[in-house]
Amino acid sequence: MKHRVLVAAGGQSRWLDIEAESVAEASAKALRSGGRVLRVDPEVAAPRRARVTYSSTVFLQEMLTLLKAGLNVVEVMEALERKEANAGFKLVLGRMLTALREGASFSEAMAREAPLFPPVLVAGVAASETTGGLAGTLERYLAYDAKIHQIKRKVSAAAIYPLLLMAVGGAVILFLIAYVLPKFSVILDGSGREAAGATRVLLSSGEFIQQHPLLFGACLSVAAGGVAWLVMSRAGRYLAIVHVARLPVLSEIFVTMGLSRLYRTLALLLDSGIPLLRAMEMSRGVVNPVQAQEMALAMDRLRSGRMFTEAMSGTSLIPPIAESLLRVGERSGALAEMSGKLADFLDIALDRKVDTFSRLFEPLLMSAIGIVIGVIVLMMYSPIFDLVGSVGQ
Repeated sequence: MKHRVLVAAGGQSRWLDIEAESVAEASAKALRSGGRVLRVDPEVAAPRRARVTYSSTVFLQEMLTLLKAGLNVVEVMEALERKEANAGFKLVLGRMLTALREGASFSEAMAREAPLFPPVLVAGVAASETTGGLAGTLERYLAYDAKIHQIKRKVSAAAIYPLLLMAVGGAVILFLIAYVLPKFSVILDGSGREAAGATRVLLSSGEFIQQHPLLFGACLSVAAGGVAWLVMSRAGRYLAIVHVARLPVLSEIFVTMGLSRLYRTLALLLDSGIPLLRAMEMSRGVVNPVQAQEMALAMDRLRSGRMFTEAMSGTSLIPPIAESLLRVGERSGALAEMSGKLADFLDIALDRKVDTFSRLFEPLLMSAIGIVIGVIVLMMYSPIFDLVGSVGQ
């Protein structure tokens, strides 16, 4: 165990790091180095932080139920802390409860735990604290969160089957090249006939895999690790989405999904009483980098005194149907409501685009995999057919 020992010698004092089993042993070792021991502090290892595992949806639903039952925010947090089973989140609730008792607002207590609570939720809560509508804000956020997750699940579900097809098709192709083709190479070598160029390349690939299984396994492991990084890490997912969104077929889907999230977020923030300019600033995080730059341009136009539709015109952020809806919302003072309706319209368009993509891409992918497997099988059997034909002549 390491100890920090303060030693005085020659009119000066200095700290020493000494390994010892006890304070007395550390003091004795320090005395042997010369000088007078003034203080001995055993270094205590910092306690491991408990892992925080919680569901924001469950937490907010429970909080909303207790608020509707008549409890105030402090009483709600006390009740939720008592029943929390996860040690990490229990500590979070304890810190938030302490902040509330010290006079902080609920939004300030949430902001101190920023990684757990998104800025959109914190801003909505902060706006509701001036009007006393916390329960209504939580209801709107839960509806917003459910809709966003529904969109994500829809897009993810549409991607599962094509990814599964590619995985299975790739495994079949790899089995043919690595296992089946080398068996045919033995027959061809025994016949003394020379295979065609493409067939020879495939045969050489299969022989290489069989001769260097460890190297091939290492390459597969690296590839699997790269895929896992793309799927599991935030940076990997962002990189994958940025590149996938550039594909012509998928770009419209990702643009529509981003616009749907943008206008749904704007509707939530405006409905919570947040000013338009601040709501736009907070909504920049839900769109891609190009659209975020266009939002910055629109915000500059807003600061110069233009109306919202004028500020957004000329950008990819406002589809043709959107301009009419938002202009009506501006004139009637119902911009939040019209933003929500526009998000619903974009969700319908997104459903249609995802469905069209699935109907077209899946058969094309199956056909491509079938053609590749068919070409490999044809390359395997064509030398044998030539050999049989030559024997019959």
